[in-house]
Amino acid sequence: MNSRRKRWTWLGISIIAAAALLFIIWQSSTAGDPMLSAREAELEVLKQYPGNIEQTKLENGQYKLQLRSRTGLYQVVLDARSGSVKSIRQVEKTENTKQKTLKSREEIKTELRQRIDGQVDKLELIRKDGKQVYEAIITNKDKSRREIILDPHTGDTISTRKMSGPSKEGDETARLLTEKEASKLALARIPGEVDDVELRGTKDGVPYYLIEIELADGREATVEVNAISGAVRTVTWDSDNAEDDGS
Repeated sequence: MNSRRKRWTWLGISIIAAAALLFIIWQSSTAGDPMLSAREAELEVLKQYPGNIEQTKLENGQYKLQLRSRTGLYQVVLDARSGSVKSIRQVEKTENTKQKTLKSREEIKTELRQRIDGQVDKLELIRKDGKQVYEAIITNKDKSRREIILDPHTGDTISTRKMSGPSKEGDETARLLTEKEASKLALARIPGEVDDVELRGTKDGVPYYLIEIELADGREATVEVNAISGAVRTVTWDSDNAEDDGS
């Protein structure tokens, strides 16, 4: 009976010793795992989540990374040895995740013509109060003029104001030629098809139209027409130097 008890005692001791040895071996192998560098940790995160890493910190065997994506700022916790992501949480949300697209000048002009009773004399993308907007100058059928400020993304009217009417002859703010009138003058000089018309110089200097004309042979010319007198000032062929008419 005594010998059997001793046998069980030695068996128990052997099992405990084996378990302790296995634990020591496991702990040694775990401690020996190479630790990822900060750059390796960043690459592991970027493999799984698109964006840009703004900050990386190593704390208690874990990397804490700040990931900036299209939808906001996230904090990612990564095991420094295994490279596995332990957690991810959003700490800042982007206000508008939908990217806005600017409407083209032609799109805005087409929409504007459909809802006004007059002529679009000018349409230009400008910066106003720190934001991009379209500025339109309209001549109504009664010859009165107004300025309309438009949202460049939606085409909606932001503001509108009346402008002074036609001035006396000889004044720089006298009645401007319409786009159609200026185009006819440009086509008389360079026959072809009008591709675009833009009014410039209304705020500083003498206003003028830039009229792009496509020719049948594939060339393109830009004709500058005085918006008051109708004189053709310059003609530019593609990227060539302008031909100054001196008008």
